Amino acid sequence: MSNDFMMDYDKFKRTWSVKTELPVEFKLTYSADIFNPANHDLLSYQTNGRVMIVIDQNIHKFYAVQLMEYFNFHNIKYSMLIIDINEEKKNWENADYILQFFEDEGVLRREPIIAIGGGVLLDIVGFACSIYRRGIPYVKIPTTLLAIVDASVGSKVAVNHFERRNRLGAYYPPIATLIDKKFIKTQTEREIINGIAEIFKLAVIKSPELFALLEENAELLIEEKFQHGAVPVRVINLAITDMIAELGPNLWEKKLDRCVDFGHTFSPVIEMKNVADSFDPDNPPYFTKDNMLLHGEAVALDCLYSSCISFLRGYIVPDTLDRIFNLAKRLKLKTYHEDFTNMELLQKSLADATKHRNGNQFAPLPIRIGNYTIVNNIKEDEMKKAIELFRSYHA
Repeated sequence: MSNDFMMDYDKFKRTWSVKTELPVEFKLTYSADIFNPANHDLLSYQTNGRVMIVIDQNIHKFYAVQLMEYFNFHNIKYSMLIIDINEEKKNWENADYILQFFEDEGVLRREPIIAIGGGVLLDIVGFACSIYRRGIPYVKIPTTLLAIVDASVGSKVAVNHFERRNRLGAYYPPIATLIDKKFIKTQTEREIINGIAEIFKLAVIKSPELFALLEENAELLIEEKFQHGAVPVRVINLAITDMIAELGPNLWEKKLDRCVDFGHTFSPVIEMKNVADSFDPDNPPYFTKDNMLLHGEAVALDCLYSSCISFLRGYIVPDTLDRIFNLAKRLKLKTYHEDFTNMELLQKSLADATKHRNGNQFAPLPIRIGNYTIVNNIKEDEMKKAIELFRSYHA
């Protein structure tokens, strides 16, 4: 290449810069008795007299009549997709099924979809909305305790792929979230405890007040399914407030060292392993939930194992570790699982988390109740010692 050409090229070379900002604001609103005709919150999301809904099959069983009566009372047409969805079905095939519904119904670019269900449904519907027509609006109505304190707050939407949780996804916040804790009463005890795990995580790592509330009311919260009195409202308020405080300023996860990843350093790989292990191709519905670790259960176990590492480093005193384990037991959380004593699996889990966090461990560890540090140097020898300490609480 001649020097003359290079001189001419440099002379006429141009660089353009495109810069824009995407302001994001959405409200999370308590909407008590949301399907009561006197409650008008859902009416805000109609387009040309029509409402578009994707709803979890189990929720539809409980509320089908109320939904029909609500929209009939207000003389609003509705199109509804009823879907059977759970973690093992949060895949591309079911996302495509939802997209086909949008296409068949002729959903407009600014026509909001109302997603009614647990965190898995909110994830997959949000993902479908993020890619249909390059993005259509959606509203979250979480119906599980886990979704109310977790999925309702964030902007992440995804499906599982390549045998990994949430491998395909985007950051795509809703235009609104409507919260009605009445839905929690339809859940089984195990499902409620699954949601309590995320509250427990926040209590240990971020909120002494929340930890104290759980200590004072552990059994009652489970027994009454978060339905009665001021305490359940206070617990949910604190959990959501803490999540917003962490996620709001970092909605796009530009910072990867996040305290809300407590309980998510070792658990994702172990959780997906359990999904795979519970698959039985000869027995529909093919997955045995009783033998499978639910998301919150895996998170709680990770919190306990990580707290053992924290204790071994001298970050927390014996009394604090005892309080963490004792509260987990009173909340009926799983406090032992053999996969959290499998060194090879724990190493694989840590390696996967490190890769996901762009080559850094960024592992949150408690330094006292309600406070934490982020570490980047967890070693094999302390992981082995943590296994033995973790086992000792099961003995």
